[in-house]
Amino acid sequence: MNEKELIKFVKPLYKTKDSMHNFNHILRIKRKVANLQKDYSDINEKRLKMLIYFHGLKKWIKENKKKFLNLGFNKKDILLIHRHTKNPKTIEEKLVNDANLLEAVGRFGIKKALIVGKERGRNRAETIDYIRKNINKVRFYTKRGKKSGYIGVKITKDFLKKQ
Repeated sequence: MNEKELIKFVKPLYKTKDSMHNFNHILRIKRKVANLQKDYSDINEKRLKMLIYFHGLKKWIKENKKKFLNLGFNKKDILLIHRHTKNPKTIEEKLVNDANLLEAVGRFGIKKALIVGKERGRNRAETIDYIRKNINKVRFYTKRGKKSGYIGVKITKDFLKKQ
């Protein structure tokens, strides 16, 4: 499946996502990955594209495993999609993990958390508490991800100190 076909397939699946995890989020992840991968040469492009476009569709894949496999993916791909945000091992998983986490820290990450929290019925204090509980779990794996990501973590922690 080429990239245009992949986009045509997944884009409608993101319509039910919240405003900060829609298809525009996928496009932002794709741009971030393009920057992060500059330090690496041996990239499996098919795996990377699959992780970018399906990383927000874990639940859909679980419920539609057969459809996913019929797209030309395999059971190992399912494992990679489920693992890349918790315990990334391949460089492709690490790239998508870091790109995704770069959206969760810093000013953008704070704004995103507040918007998503509100959409999920949390008040500001509950969202701040959520950020506080999760900020120390953030781990970056790529060279560029570490460099800019931990700056974002510091910005987030400084924000939390003022709350």
